[in-house]
Amino acid sequence: MSNDTIYDKAFDVVEELRNCDLKISFAESLTGGMISSRLVDIVGASDVLKGSVVSYTNEIKMNVLGVNPETIETYTEVSEQCACEMAQGVMKLTGSDIAISATGYAGTYELPKEVDLLGEGLDDSQTGTVWFGFATEDGVSAVCQYFPGTRDAVRAQAVEFVFDMILEYISENYE
Repeated sequence: MSNDTIYDKAFDVVEELRNCDLKISFAESLTGGMISSRLVDIVGASDVLKGSVVSYTNEIKMNVLGVNPETIETYTEVSEQCACEMAQGVMKLTGSDIAISATGYAGTYELPKEVDLLGEGLDDSQTGTVWFGFATEDGVSAVCQYFPGTRDAVRAQAVEFVFDMILEYISENYE
């Protein structure tokens, strides 16, 4: 997937959201603002993007987005439950029609074994795992995806997946 592919999808997302008079917001953890950044590369993004919260830490997930601390304690920050609460939180915060969250394990750049901040190894199966929350007035749901590759590849695939998810939702509900 190239930057041109992501740009083209971002363009389509802005056009489709604009055509349907829909506003969107994002709660981004592992993507660190990449989703909203790619969207604002498109002229007219201000017509559809209400805002984005980069909730890279649990503190921001809880204090800004309203994720319940028990959710993180019980299920972790990379879980269906957390993704749903993140999406609901940013939707409430911004008043958007659609809110999407992304939380996951992007991995490291080139290290052969993932190491967390305590120096303990992460389960290799966790790297590339991303939960996406999707909230609308009809409710909230979440989907888990696995993306192979380097840290950058995982994050780029997550951005592309979000754009595909938005386009699919609009196609199924507004056309």
